[in-house]
Amino acid sequence: MTPKLTTNEKFAIIAILSEIMKADGIIHPKEEEYMNCIYRVFGVTINDLEDIGNLDSIQAKYILDGMIDEKRNYVRNLFLEMAKRDGYVHPKEMQLINSLF
Repeated sequence: MTPKLTTNEKFAIIAILSEIMKADGIIHPKEEEYMNCIYRVFGVTINDLEDIGNLDSIQAKYILDGMIDEKRNYVRNLFLEMAKRDGYVHPKEMQLINSLF
């Protein structure tokens, strides 16, 4: 079951998913598909993308740190799914994910 996320939490998740997607230096089409799916599920609009782009990794991590365990477990699974999308979990992707949890 998907926990109820605030707008700030959704934006932080997307910002970090973007970092994970870029971590190995290659943006795979399956990663882009997954990101587009997350945009739809979270109801993110084109206008929201600018706000998300203005969120730095320190702010995003701070927002994640404030989440309850149920949300953090859900978010960790989203991050792991992004890392697996291209068929290979790059060490830089795992390093980023592990640094957040």
